[in-house]
Amino acid sequence: MSQKKRQKHPAAGGRRQPQALASTKKAGLDIGQALSAAIRCHQAGELGQAIELYDQILAISPHHAETLNAKAIMACQRGQHVAAVDLFQKAIKEDPAKPAYHYNLGNAFKDLGRFSEAVPCYEQALRLKPDYCEALNNLGTALQGQDKFAEAVAAYQQALKLRRDYAEALYNLAQSLRSLDRLPEAIVCLQQAMAAKADFPEVYNCLGTIFQEQGKPEAAINCFQHALRLNPAVVEFHFNLATAFKEQCKFDEALACYQRAVELAPGLASAHNNLGNIFKEKGRLLEAIASYNKAIQLLPDYAMAHGNLGYALAQLGDLNGAIASCRRALAIDPDIPEIFMLLVTLLFISRDWQQFTELIDALLVKRTISELDRNWLIIQQAIYAWTSNNPSRCSEYLQAAASIQRMQLQGKYEISRLAYYCLLKKLVDYRTAFPPLYAGAEAASAFMIGDSHCLSFANLPMRLDDTFYKVESRLISGCKAYHLAKEGHNLYKEALRRNIADLADNSSVIIAFGEIDCRTNEGIYDAWVKKFQQRAIEEMVQEIAEGYTAFIAERQQEKNFKIIVFGIPAPMRSESAHLSSDALATYLSVPRLLNKYLQKYAAQHGWRFLDAYALTCDEQGFANGQHHLLDIRHN
Repeated sequence: MSQKKRQKHPAAGGRRQPQALASTKKAGLDIGQALSAAIRCHQAGELGQAIELYDQILAISPHHAETLNAKAIMACQRGQHVAAVDLFQKAIKEDPAKPAYHYNLGNAFKDLGRFSEAVPCYEQALRLKPDYCEALNNLGTALQGQDKFAEAVAAYQQALKLRRDYAEALYNLAQSLRSLDRLPEAIVCLQQAMAAKADFPEVYNCLGTIFQEQGKPEAAINCFQHALRLNPAVVEFHFNLATAFKEQCKFDEALACYQRAVELAPGLASAHNNLGNIFKEKGRLLEAIASYNKAIQLLPDYAMAHGNLGYALAQLGDLNGAIASCRRALAIDPDIPEIFMLLVTLLFISRDWQQFTELIDALLVKRTISELDRNWLIIQQAIYAWTSNNPSRCSEYLQAAASIQRMQLQGKYEISRLAYYCLLKKLVDYRTAFPPLYAGAEAASAFMIGDSHCLSFANLPMRLDDTFYKVESRLISGCKAYHLAKEGHNLYKEALRRNIADLADNSSVIIAFGEIDCRTNEGIYDAWVKKFQQRAIEEMVQEIAEGYTAFIAERQQEKNFKIIVFGIPAPMRSESAHLSSDALATYLSVPRLLNKYLQKYAAQHGWRFLDAYALTCDEQGFANGQHHLLDIRHN
């Protein structure tokens, strides 16, 4: 609030004095009148005049309790809470029987976050005035600030016995009940607070967070929007609404909320970080990186922003930058599991086996790693052991990770971890049951680079054109032909580049991607159903096959590799059991067409093509069961 212009008034000794005090002095100082004048200035927002009056009263009567209290209140309003504590304590010393002074001192301690010191102040105020509703309410907030939620509930309930429609106490009671996971009671309190005070935006915001916790996103969104209609300037409300939109995959709406939050609080690092997360979800990685860098500029020790930057850099194929960002994040906060897990993945992709092994060994002794993550770390060690031709060590790792079989897994990423465990377990058992298949004279390596099914061929002998080879598998987990066909650099292209970097010229390289592209829940068919039904699915398949093989051709030119393209195995029946007959026909066309076009483009580039589809397919287009690991048959 702006200060009004004041006129100068001559005073004894040449010092200018406020007019109100000057007049009282002429009449023979009346401190009561002077204090009333100061309070009027204070209430009118004329803070400069008010503080002069308070100071001059205290210069004449330094122990005047009411003036000390009033000046302390002004100090609190100016954010000078430490100074306010000293003034309130002086006021109490002069007049300890005033409950308001103890209450005000409690408020100053509370605003400083010194909750344990605030509590006895409120308790003393209540001893002096047992029906002091405000003191009971603020006692509850001080207890709540110490996580003493049950005691806070008792304080709020006592306040509400005295004043049933006390909206602030109802709101605070709801907050404590929520912390105690008593959500239905919290909702009732918030509804009562709304009835008592309709223009209370924090109530709607709190109710929205509870609905969000209960899995009621639409109700949560309505509440956050109502809160913003009442007060559109609160950044937290925009944050919460954005989170609700994000959880419903409404990224455009979430983006608008975070952009508004950044406008309201341009210096708030978390706003830029969260904005970056939405850009990342929308695939706008350059804008995500700019947002993360802004967050880091504002708050250099913002560990999650460094970690998020690492993820975005990785998606653009800047593996070195991504690893450096993850390491910076962990140097700031060494206990962020998701960043540790990302760094492990990046080190695996980069084939830095020493750093990969050392990091996993360090993580496995940390208590902050969940059982699921711990198992996944061990399974990754098992993958490395298997591809390094160490089946006994692989078996030991699998035994250590066996509890993953009993875990409740959600989402495709968690389920994929179990899938790797099961695949490796079957491969180890298979090798144990049929050791002669893995025996043979020393032979040159043929390098098979692909997604998970390349593990099935690891260390097996194979013959190409009367030459025997031993297969060395190099896994790029999660890589689709689609990723290699996309324009621009990305993580999977960088992974393939690193996997061939150490290979000698003229090496035999088997490229085996495309199986993930032929899954119902994450491949070409899934994308066609969700986004591209206006296109012919064969056109999509052909485009991916052409782009994928063109990228491989570029890599071939670097070292003149002997390229062998491994086709797509026919799908298992279980993959499509949920599809209707019409949908099934469309889905089954995908692996058939992808093989067709891979064979076509392989021939154009002069490469050999291994037709896994023809080998594994029955008359209906499903796996015939003779070559898949899940139902191996031997005579």
